[in-house]
Formats: sequence, C-alpha cells, structure tokens
Amino acid sequence: MRLLVYNIRYGVGDGASSAVPLPGARYLFAEAAELDRIAAFIAEQNADIVGLIEVDVGSMRSGRVNQAEFI
Repeated sequence: MRLLVYNIRYGVGDGASSAVPLPGARYLFAEAAELDRIAAFIAEQNADIVGLIEVDVGSMRSGRVNQAEFI
C-alpha cells in the first residue's frame, strides 16, 4: 500500500515566479496552473491513499475553488 501526504501550501506554489512588492503577498492567491501541477504529481505517484495538508475549500484566496475537489 502506498500512502502520500502532501502539503500543497494552499496551491500558491513556491512563489519564485511571483514579483510582488509586499513580503508574503504571493501567498494570498492560488494559481490554477499550480493546482494542475499538484494534481499531475499526485496522479504520477499512484498512491492508494492521499492526505492533503493546507488545502483551501472555497475562500477568496483560492478564487472560491474547492481545491480538494479540483485535485
């Protein structure tokens, strides 16, 4: 049995491509492309059970997206 536990950091990515004037501001909004990358990574792992940490379920930060359902 394969178990995957993944902290998706609310789907905001590592912030390397974000240029924002306020420190930490890149963590305010998730990107759909990042959720696609996360979903692809999880699928590649072929896990029997997946536990997601720091998942947004419809707040403004995620654009009202339920990230668990999306993934």
